[in-house]
Amino acid sequence: MVCKTAHTVWISEDSAVLKNKTPQEKKDYIERLHKRKMAEVGNYLATSFLAHSDKRVIMVPYYFGEHYILFLVYPTDQTVVVLDPADYDKDAYMEFLCLLNLAHDRYKKRGGYVKNPSREKLYIRGHWPCYKQPSLTNLCGYYVCEMLRVNGRYKTKFTDLPSIPYSASRFDKKTLINLCADLCRYIRRNICNHLGEFHDPHSELATDPKFKNLR
Repeated sequence: MVCKTAHTVWISEDSAVLKNKTPQEKKDYIERLHKRKMAEVGNYLATSFLAHSDKRVIMVPYYFGEHYILFLVYPTDQTVVVLDPADYDKDAYMEFLCLLNLAHDRYKKRGGYVKNPSREKLYIRGHWPCYKQPSLTNLCGYYVCEMLRVNGRYKTKFTDLPSIPYSASRFDKKTLINLCADLCRYIRRNICNHLGEFHDPHSELATDPKFKNLR
């Protein structure tokens, strides 16, 4: 649910759902579908905020345009910290920021606690110091995984998040290899293993003979 394709609409002109529709009817159909998808994702996020209302921060990895980014959402502080390993312009993920505001508004209306009820919008803190992937690489997913792990240690306020010095802003090869090893171990123990917490008996990993050794 937390990816760009979940809340955006792309339909080719020759699609069956647009057949025999006028240009205005096509536009109206796409707008209705877009609003419905935005509402679904907004409700999902609001429900998540409420379900984890005992937490100070909710870590939200987001995928858009072949890039991963991490949002640290502080519902009670009404603040979002953006951790982007490539420092994209905010316009690239503006629609998702709008969704976070929509979800937070629903969170408040359903009884979610906030420190400043008069504040209407979330405070967005962009370009926060974090790990930065080397230019011309596609390692953003690994960087976000590591930021999830590291920032999970800090459990108080967003003001307590550390500023990572430039000298430590990139992985060395050993860190990347260790992260891959952690991911492989997690997949084998918790997903492939039939006793694992996230095992799905109907998934390809559980049913395809080529994954028998992993199981």
